[in-house]
Amino acid sequence: MITDQKNEWLSQVNSDFAPLIPAVNKAFKEIWTYNDITEFRGNWTKTRSSYPDYVPSEGFDYTHQMVPTSDGTEVEIRLYKPKDVREDRLPLLFVLHGGGWVVGSHDSENGMNRSVCVRNRMLVLSVNYRRAPEHKYPTALNDGYDVYKWTIENASQLGIDREKIILGGSSSGANLIAGLTLKLRDEGALHGVVGQILNIPALCHPKHFPHDRYELNSYEQNAESPTINGKHMIWFWGEALRYSHALFAESYVFYSDQYYPEAGPDPLASPLLATSHAGLPPTLIQVAGLDPLRDEGLAYAEALKKGGQVI
Repeated sequence: MITDQKNEWLSQVNSDFAPLIPAVNKAFKEIWTYNDITEFRGNWTKTRSSYPDYVPSEGFDYTHQMVPTSDGTEVEIRLYKPKDVREDRLPLLFVLHGGGWVVGSHDSENGMNRSVCVRNRMLVLSVNYRRAPEHKYPTALNDGYDVYKWTIENASQLGIDREKIILGGSSSGANLIAGLTLKLRDEGALHGVVGQILNIPALCHPKHFPHDRYELNSYEQNAESPTINGKHMIWFWGEALRYSHALFAESYVFYSDQYYPEAGPDPLASPLLATSHAGLPPTLIQVAGLDPLRDEGLAYAEALKKGGQVI
């Protein structure tokens, strides 16, 4: 077991952020006070603030469309397109949004999607996949896979340059992107994918984290951090009473039936567990010091390097 604490310094609170913590904690306490999942999702929606000045408010259009899935239903996509386009084909950023697999929508990554679309003159396709707890693993991953395959099949009609595709997501969305990338690799279907972007990624269920190879202390070090902490991530994954995470006091044992309560060692749910990380596209991984997911993001970067990938 790796017992190093080499990443602990990343949990130190920045002096500029420290005065904001009481207000942040108050806001998130209100978010996590709810009676049912509908109210919980509404709490997140109500907290959305205005976009900073650097997020474009013009220079793009977007449209919505329903896309069929392999189990006979449909999910919505949002396609952002820069204005005044002369090219017949544009590069594509394919996005699966964050939100713990439970909350979130197109708007979760709206600021990023608009910025990428306008500043990089490229298409951005966002997938409104089905969420837990109504739709547990692997529904969200399957939705992302089905929409990606549909996107490739319809690339000409959508104006996509099939040789310039980037897959990207944040938090749980990054988890889905990493799983999707592994699935596409195993099927020999990564042609044209030039990179993947994993922002503050969830990459391994804590029950199955390979402690013998990588450090994982960020759940404990950030168990009470502002915004999303270690306890929240356990809740999002979907923990059952039969598995009480070691970092929590016995008084905090609970049942959460969210994304993946069975908590199996499936590498498509926990990409860090893949037997090989070779043959993947160049990857950008961004982590945050106070995030419980920090150490698994760093571990995944190490695994990709060992697999010979560009990080």
